[in-house]
Amino acid sequence: MDKTELYKLQKSAAERMDRGEYEEVLSTARKIQNLGPDYLVSYISSGILIDLGSILKRKDLILEGKNVLKRDLKELSTKEELGPSAYYNLANAHLALFNISRDKRERYPFFAKSDLVFAKRNLRKALTFEIKDESLQAQILINLGNCFDSLGRVVDSLECYNEALELQKDLGMALGNKGLTLLFYAQLSGEHFATIMTEAYFLLKQALDNQITPEAFKAFSDEVENIESDYFRRVPKEKPKFPGYKIKSTSEFQNFLVKYCLENKLYLNFCNYCQQCNAAIGDSVVIKEMLVRKNDDSYLTLSEYLNQMKQDYVASRFLLILSRYQKMKLDFVDKDVRLIDTRDYGTYNIYIQLVKIAFKGFYDVLDKIAFFINDYIKLGIPDKKISFHKIWYLKKKVIREEIINTKNFSLNALFDIHRDFENGEYSHLRNSRNALTHRFLSTRIMVKTETDEIMTEEALVSRTLELAKIVRNCVIYLLHFVQVEELKKKKENKGISFPLFAYEISDERKTTRHNTPKKDN
Repeated sequence: MDKTELYKLQKSAAERMDRGEYEEVLSTARKIQNLGPDYLVSYISSGILIDLGSILKRKDLILEGKNVLKRDLKELSTKEELGPSAYYNLANAHLALFNISRDKRERYPFFAKSDLVFAKRNLRKALTFEIKDESLQAQILINLGNCFDSLGRVVDSLECYNEALELQKDLGMALGNKGLTLLFYAQLSGEHFATIMTEAYFLLKQALDNQITPEAFKAFSDEVENIESDYFRRVPKEKPKFPGYKIKSTSEFQNFLVKYCLENKLYLNFCNYCQQCNAAIGDSVVIKEMLVRKNDDSYLTLSEYLNQMKQDYVASRFLLILSRYQKMKLDFVDKDVRLIDTRDYGTYNIYIQLVKIAFKGFYDVLDKIAFFINDYIKLGIPDKKISFHKIWYLKKKVIREEIINTKNFSLNALFDIHRDFENGEYSHLRNSRNALTHRFLSTRIMVKTETDEIMTEEALVSRTLELAKIVRNCVIYLLHFVQVEELKKKKENKGISFPLFAYEISDERKTTRHNTPKKDN
């Protein structure tokens, strides 16, 4: 194979694509394919076919490109310089197929295993490589953010756009897509609505001043005009400046705890993504309002469920942070505990045990979310049969009609996260949880090959942090799911329902310790 001729044809195809000479581009792709069976030929020709099919909305070309790429994907994945972009191209094929299907079906892909799921999987695979090209890495993150956004996972998408902007701060598509996501995010942020809407506005305007596609320019421009006409009586001339946050603490440990939560974005609030003021500190999410019939106590019942979820999350977070705080010595806990040296370099101490308990506590919140959904939608599943993994299905892989009929983006987000735990990106967390709960999870000083059941302390902490952030997102998606459903009720309400609002428990009631009364002799 003549590589000089190959690269010459690749350059020609790119130039003709830019000029809109699509027939010539296809002809060039065929010439490349005729150079012979080779992984590099597959890589270049498939990329051209996928891009061309995406532009022309030709499913046949996209599928052909995808199949050509998959044929040599195993070999391409061994090439550090080609592996990331090979998976990126494969993801683009799935994204293009998804977009064609979405054009034909309203609300696609709610609760469906669409091409979006495979796009997400391949983009994540691309990010497992050591990517030297920052532009490619940023684009992979943008497309992954777009996948999450289409699935209703707006918090996950914001994290992707922020990562892309850390690599390239003036990346137009990341700025604009983050702005679009914030427009949706603002709807669930309550008292922060105006602030987040303002930030979305300036991100979209900033995107228009940078390099973006013509389609994106129109979409971002339209949203800027909508914001100016619908939300602002007087358009701000400059982006507001925020004072930053100030930590107020009464002890070194409290200061450490707040810093740890901020650095790892572990608070249950809507301001984790920006952290530009004190609103980023604290666990402020609640069910703000519900419509109920007279003498219906479901609002209070569901608020009690949420209270317990938050307390479970906060307690698990506290144990994790306590295990990381080196100035507080807890060695005395293990002082009189007799343990046998099993010669496997195993580590046994209270600090690791705190992390394990935290991990289980975070995971348990997921089942409580399922319990909440069961009551809210009135699925009628017996309490003892409810779990985050089973609640979605009437029987094996048959999704419940009550769930599908919500057509709710945030419920779809929770379903997609469940799918990631089942056999996707989070399956390692589920395996570790099952080991902790039903078998044993061992931590060791040295591990040749880490598994989901044998790992170092650092790996356990990393997994616990990963799980904590997923659960944080799940709680936010749950609350937005309720908010959207309550808005539907308002529209349908004919005077037979009554709004109930949240009242907060005072700090005094939260900090009071009730001593056990002494028994009489």
